[in-house]
Amino acid sequence: MRHPSCTIFGLALGGALWLCTLPVMAQQAGDDSWLTRPTLTGDWGGTRSSLQDDGITLRAHWTTESAGNLSGGHEQTARYTQQLDAGADLDLDKLWGVPNAKIQFTVTERDGRSLSNDALGNQFSVQELYGAGQNFRLAELNWQQDFLEHRIFVELGWSPVGDDFARLPAFCNFQNGIICGHANAMTTNSGAHNFPTAQWGGHVKWHATPNFYATIGAYLNNPNAGNKDQGFNLSLKHRGVFVPVELGWSTGRGVGQLPGDLKFGVYYNTAGTPDVYTDINGQPAGLTGARFLQHNGRSGGYVIADRMVYREGPDSSRGLTLGMMAGVGDKATARFRDFWVIGGHYQGTFAGRDNDVISFMLASGRTNPRLTRYQRDRDRVAPGSVGIQSYESVAEIDYGARITPWLTLRPNLQYVIHPGGTGDIPDAFVIGLYTQVTF
Repeated sequence: MRHPSCTIFGLALGGALWLCTLPVMAQQAGDDSWLTRPTLTGDWGGTRSSLQDDGITLRAHWTTESAGNLSGGHEQTARYTQQLDAGADLDLDKLWGVPNAKIQFTVTERDGRSLSNDALGNQFSVQELYGAGQNFRLAELNWQQDFLEHRIFVELGWSPVGDDFARLPAFCNFQNGIICGHANAMTTNSGAHNFPTAQWGGHVKWHATPNFYATIGAYLNNPNAGNKDQGFNLSLKHRGVFVPVELGWSTGRGVGQLPGDLKFGVYYNTAGTPDVYTDINGQPAGLTGARFLQHNGRSGGYVIADRMVYREGPDSSRGLTLGMMAGVGDKATARFRDFWVIGGHYQGTFAGRDNDVISFMLASGRTNPRLTRYQRDRDRVAPGSVGIQSYESVAEIDYGARITPWLTLRPNLQYVIHPGGTGDIPDAFVIGLYTQVTF
């Protein structure tokens, strides 16, 4: 009898392939505008453009991620997850006469199952859409405004920290959760959250020159923000404050030059955090079984770099961009002591496919050696009671096909090395499919 999850995977794949045929069917029907317009639902008879002229820009997407492991993990199966998001950007200059200001509003609905949780036992999800409570939640509600001729940018309100710090846009084309434009490992260590999980707070960015910026933020630390029942809990209750700081340089923005970016960031969370090895008496907690020593906060840092290294022509968007990200977590408290990601993408694959992208990356997260020592101590006291973790790595390659301006398909292959970090679970070969429809 076929496993229900395999049926779901098959339906998702079949549905995506059916969507691929829709542009062809529409072309045969002679409706060329349906193929080239930026959104599936169009302009609504001019209503959408009229609202935008008045200062209201509406947006919505349906995104899916299917994944099945052909080998490795605890068992071979497949899972499907999805996200619906909808929101609006309100231009406050047009609406209320407030210059260079807007309100951003977004809600999301997530459903589905996780292959990593159900079958692989690995730490970095092979479906980055899974998580944040798998529920209906408020993802963004904030005020944004530029000052001093766009040299100062301020954002205040309900926002995911990962939208504005430790971002590497060149790495947005992957399905594995270890990297999705920003480092999952950093947020795992720090107490910050990624979209669609938000926190009260804000940040200020100063563009000292056209090519250099400095930004600092402060966000209320809520460790339960991603829970299922927290989607619309906008309470100000918190445990500490998360403070990130980032410096960034951009190069090659002139005509005919190859663009690049370099970023350095540090963060500090004032919330009390347990040590990963030492107990309250300064002894190995794995041997004594006593409570962990509590620290007054935790910190970490990262470096990010990307650069376009080849362009097919001076005005062409086709070319190769490479990037890297590395970071370190707090020695006393971090789950991952360090992590790194390398890879890139080539935009423009075949003749006439200028917007298609081939993406590739290799990434790894190393378990804090002090946490590994604690696990070894626990295993000595109670053999087999705890897995001894060292590292987990992943390799991924994707082909992002822009079927129409409003439809993207991204089949991908992932190879998970050392799932769970223990070496006890066989390496997993995963085939996946990402789809996104812009309404």
